[in-house]
Amino acid sequence: MAKVQISRVQLVFALVWCVIGTGIVAIPTAIAQFTVRDAWICALLFSVGGTLVALLTSLFTRYFPNRTLTNALMDAWGPWLGRLIGIWFMAGLYITNCTVVREAEVFVGTTILPKTPEVMIGAFAMVAVAYAVYMGVEVVMRDVEFITPLVMLIAPILFVLSMQHIDIHEMMPVLADGWTPVLRGGVVSILVYALEMVIVLQFIPFLRRGKLAAKDVSIATLIITLVLTIVTAVTIGVVGPATHYLSYPVLEAVRNVRVGRFLERLDTLYVIAVISTIFVKMTVSHYAWCTGMKDLFHLSSHRVTTLSGALLVWGVPMCCSKMQMTCNNSFFIQAPRTQSAHFC
Repeated sequence: MAKVQISRVQLVFALVWCVIGTGIVAIPTAIAQFTVRDAWICALLFSVGGTLVALLTSLFTRYFPNRTLTNALMDAWGPWLGRLIGIWFMAGLYITNCTVVREAEVFVGTTILPKTPEVMIGAFAMVAVAYAVYMGVEVVMRDVEFITPLVMLIAPILFVLSMQHIDIHEMMPVLADGWTPVLRGGVVSILVYALEMVIVLQFIPFLRRGKLAAKDVSIATLIITLVLTIVTAVTIGVVGPATHYLSYPVLEAVRNVRVGRFLERLDTLYVIAVISTIFVKMTVSHYAWCTGMKDLFHLSSHRVTTLSGALLVWGVPMCCSKMQMTCNNSFFIQAPRTQSAHFC
């Protein structure tokens, strides 16, 4: 384990894409359920959750240097209680993995492959994820390095072009309904997405400078907060109150981009960027799950659970998809694919 090392830059971007991968798709809609005009303020509150994770990481690296979270739990609470808490953490991580796979299936099926069964989309995705995880953490982080320039090239261009359609009056007046809707919407950023960065504790032994992990989390928090705030503000400015009802409002904002009569349908580039970052999130989460199972049950290698874990993660979304189809058929209603994300 000590011979395998990842750099600080790799860790920062891995954390960034783990949150933005699904956050750029779902956060504007989730926040808009509480407030639309002040949604960008809710996105700023992500920094609160990120700061809490950074403080937790600082304490963890001080008392449990070169230990994963699952190992530290057994050291602190004993082999039995610590293992039970670790299993609870693994169960939560497994549910997160299944949710991300389901979201990816629905997003890809809705945007670019409407006639492809969602089960097959998830199957091909998990094959790629399982292979990357099987090859080790260094391969996972190299994927992060490969995807980062692609996303950083595409995303700024799309959102700069989207700004020409912004109506600033959609975000006015500020705090017209007070702080209560903002704080309620901020819970989404703080508890749902910011706390996902706790996964960094599972990668502490692989870091070249593990004591600086808390600083890396702080840097990632700053980047994520800035990106989510810009994305949310642009989306609200372009789409307006319809953000409350759309499943993918950012996609609609990008779809409005047109340069003259020869450059349009740039939403395809947005879909490519989202799929790339979601792949990073699935890979990092699955690797953390496999290493956690290795620590809890004293397995010889994380590779033992790579394929079986991938099958488990793929199986639950498949069952959800079949249950949804059965429910729709029983009531003679064919729900549109854009709404299927709400079943997850």
